[in-house]
Order: sequence, then structure tokens, then C-alpha cells
Amino acid sequence: MGQKLRALWFSVAVFLPAGMPLFAASEAILEGQVSDRNSQPLPAVTVVLRNDRLAFQEKGTLTDSQGRYRFAHLPPGSGYQLTVSLPSYATLVFTDLLLESGKTLTQDVTLRPGSEMKEIVRVKGRSETLDTEKVTASTTFSSTFIAELPILGRDYQDILVLAPGVTDVNHTGNPNIHGARDTDVVTLVDGVSTTDPFTGYFGQNLNIESIQELEVITSAATAEYSRAQGGFVSILTKSGGNEFKGTFKMYVRSNRLDGDGAGIDSPELTGGFPGARLLNQLSFTDLKPFLSVSGAMVRDRLWYYLANEFIQEETPINALTQAFVIRTRGDRDFLKTTWQMSPSQTMALSGILDREKDENQGINSLRDAGSGYSFVRGGPTLTLKESWIFNPTLYLESSLGWFDNRFSQIPTTNPDTNGNGILFVDDRPDLGGNGDGIIQAKERDPGEDWDVDGFYDVAENNTTGDLDRDGRMNWPWFGDCEGFHHEDRNCNGLLDAEEDTNMNGYLDPAEDVGIPCYGPPALCAFDYTIPGTKGNGKRDTEDLNGN
Repeated sequence: MGQKLRALWFSVAVFLPAGMPLFAASEAILEGQVSDRNSQPLPAVTVVLRNDRLAFQEKGTLTDSQGRYRFAHLPPGSGYQLTVSLPSYATLVFTDLLLESGKTLTQDVTLRPGSEMKEIVRVKGRSETLDTEKVTASTTFSSTFIAELPILGRDYQDILVLAPGVTDVNHTGNPNIHGARDTDVVTLVDGVSTTDPFTGYFGQNLNIESIQELEVITSAATAEYSRAQGGFVSILTKSGGNEFKGTFKMYVRSNRLDGDGAGIDSPELTGGFPGARLLNQLSFTDLKPFLSVSGAMVRDRLWYYLANEFIQEETPINALTQAFVIRTRGDRDFLKTTWQMSPSQTMALSGILDREKDENQGINSLRDAGSGYSFVRGGPTLTLKESWIFNPTLYLESSLGWFDNRFSQIPTTNPDTNGNGILFVDDRPDLGGNGDGIIQAKERDPGEDWDVDGFYDVAENNTTGDLDRDGRMNWPWFGDCEGFHHEDRNCNGLLDAEEDTNMNGYLDPAEDVGIPCYGPPALCAFDYTIPGTKGNGKRDTEDLNGN
């Protein structure tokens, strides 16, 4: 079964005052007041903000008559550096400032005359522990926090259950929030929904290294969120910076280290069955290497961030009557480029691609591994986003997103036994199909003697190659076909026979019509029947062995 799901969103430009930003979940604000040692405000103080770790161009401003400064619409993250200077006063530098999405960091500064400064003080800025003006109930996880989590797996869904009120009891990756349905959770990646519009479940996996910040909103979501009754997951992806960075990690698990990984239970726990005999002989290996690099293509103008991950998970299963390995293979790729077109304009283009195949699904103690299936999912998400700051109180953000995800189930046993890409021949009259749009049993694709019963069956016909291994090629236009027994003489994929239509027990002259011939005229009778089969008084058939 396959489904092709596509969605295209375009969010129109929206203008709001800086105090009420529409995209509050993806922006941060830094503000404060500069004063002297007597707490008097200092106007015209130079304030410079920079961050070499993020795709952020250095910005500067001057304090107003009340000594206040403000930087709005900043990408969240750590590593910000704030420099405050004024002639005749000592310059102060604040490093390692951390800005969180949707929050305002207030950093007040007190300047002292240069002659009185005897030491350099390094300050780390932190936002308020409790924001009394915010009514939304949410939990935010930073990339630093995620990297230090002792979680099993590399799925962002494993992080969601750490938020209060979020559970995923069946471990499907589709949590429920405060008891709501698991289809009532919307996941936004850089503002673009990656929720499957057909099922309501998550539609895409992410490379966990590409996540800058993950926010789980459990109640009282603001106006920019919609289409969910349970809650929201807002994910912000990383951007490159002026500093080059690279990370390589690998997770490995193997039967050489965990030979009984499937668990061999005692017979008293399994109704007297010790399990499959070859359970402890199964080979399985988990490999999860991932690489991320980031930096600047043009310093202070153009940045990139790239993250790639390969996934192979193999889990041995003890099904009592048999032992097998469930295998998951796939890759998760992320690429983002950020362009600072002008001091007030930024454009970011990102692409997410995940592909995953789960093998040996639907197998149990009563169902053989050959009757299982593989579940395949994956597809790309492309996002183009532009931010334009007109002035401190007027801001424009536009985004264009394309989400294309596909799902399919593939049987473990390949039904295309001869590998020619044809399963049914209804639309192939040359192979015996009648073209009526109905898949009939006799319209299955012919093949070779794959059941090795020593007989050539109609479902084993193939006109390509020396399948019967008799050292010669048999061609349909010479009146025969390849196979252990050449029963399908006219090579139409059917075992043709004359029929006793009136069922009187013998073949009437009107029923002795012969077997159709599809070869060249020289090899067929004048009425396009196999020579000797029409009007001979016998019930001719191609099923010579009667099987």
C-alpha cells in the first residue's frame, strides 16, 4: 500500500508592533539600560552585539535619552557578546550571553570612569526563571541540554516525553498531551508543519544534531498556533556562524558485545518453550554515525550548516517458534544556508530529508518471516524564510514551505519472481491480458519454474533467456517458449484449451475451434490457429501434463 502526501504552505506577510511579535516562538530580544554609578541614565552610549557561533551579523545601536537600548528579532542561542563603551568611561564586555526563543533578556549596565576600573568582570546573562507576563505553558530544551541527555535512540520524539503532561505509552513517536489524542499534536520545524495531514501523526524525523531548540507547548498557545487541540512542538534548527565547527560521533552495538540481546527466557516463563534454537546465533549490529559541519562561506554575510546521519538498528526477536532480526535502515540529512542580504534583511533556505525502511514487520510465532512486510517512509521538506526589519517597531517575516512525505508497505517475498517488473498482464494483450480493468487469476505475470516441481506451469512462462537451460533459445515467433516443458505453445501466458461449452460430454464441431496462434503466418494456420488443432475431433489443450 502506498500513499503520496504533499502539502504546500505560504504564510503572508504580517506586521505587528515589536511588543507583540507574531513569530515570538522563534525570536529573542535583548534590552536594558545603561547608567553611571549614581544610577543616572547615560544617553548616546555605543552598544555592540555580536555572535560568531550563529548566522548573525554584528549589530550596533546608541542608547536613547533614558539610557535604554534594545535589540529585537535575534536568533536564539548562546555565545552572544555585548560591548558597552562611552568616552571617558571604561568599556564593559559581557560574554556568553544566552538568548532563548520567545523570551526577553534584560541586561542593565553600570559604567564607571576609566580611572576607577581596576579589574575586568565577565558576566553571563540569564533570562528570568519565571516570566510573569507569559501565560503559555511550555517546556524548552536547548541543543546543549539535548546533547547531554542519556536517552536511547536518536529521535526527537524521545525528548518530548520529558515535558510535564506529555506521555507516549506505546512508543510510537506520537505522544498525547494532557490526555488528548495522539493525532492532536502539531510539529512545526522553523514554522512549517511536518505533521502528516492524512493521519495526524508525525510526518518526518529529524537529525537530532540539527535542532537548536525544541519547545513543547502544552496549553494556552498564542494566536500564531492553530490546527491542534492537544499541543504543539516547535523546533528551531541550527544555523552556521563565522567560526568553523565540526562534530563526528558514532554509536555501535553488536552481537559480539551483546550476544543474548533478544533475551532467552526460562522455559517456565514461556510455557515450556525455550525459544528458537538459533536465537543466540543471530548476528545483529547497530550503527549510527553522524557528522555535522558549519561555518561561513562569506564571513558576516553567508553561512552554512550541514548534518548527516546514517541509521542501522538490528534487534533480535525471540518468537518461540522462530528467531529473526527486525532491521531499520535509513538516513537523515539537513542542510541550511543563511544569507545576510543587508543589515536588516536575512534569508534562509533549508532542506530536510529523511528516509527509513523497517524490515520484518508483522511477524509472530504463527507467521513465518517470509509472510512479513517492510514499512518504508520518508521525503523532503524545503523551507525558504525571509526576515526584514524596517525599524525597531516594524518587522516582516515571510516563509514558503514544501513538505513531501511518502509511505508504503512492501511484502518481504517479492511477488515479481522473474524480476521483469510486471505483476499482472491485464493491460498487456501480448501477454494474454484482456484489458478489461479487472485483475483476474489467469492474468498473473508468467515466470520460470520457480516452484521447482519439474513442470512448466503457466505462471512460470517467460520468453526472455534460456530458462530451461537446454542450450538453445526458444522464441515466441517460432511457436515455442522457454520452460522445462513447452506447454504454452503460443506464448500468450495462458494454457489455452478447447472447451465443451454445452457440457454434453464430447466436443461438437462448433466447439472444435483449435488453439489460437500468435506467431507469424508461416507458422500458423490460415485462420490463426495452431496447425492440427482445429477440426480434428479432439479436445486440444496446452496443459499436456494435466497439472
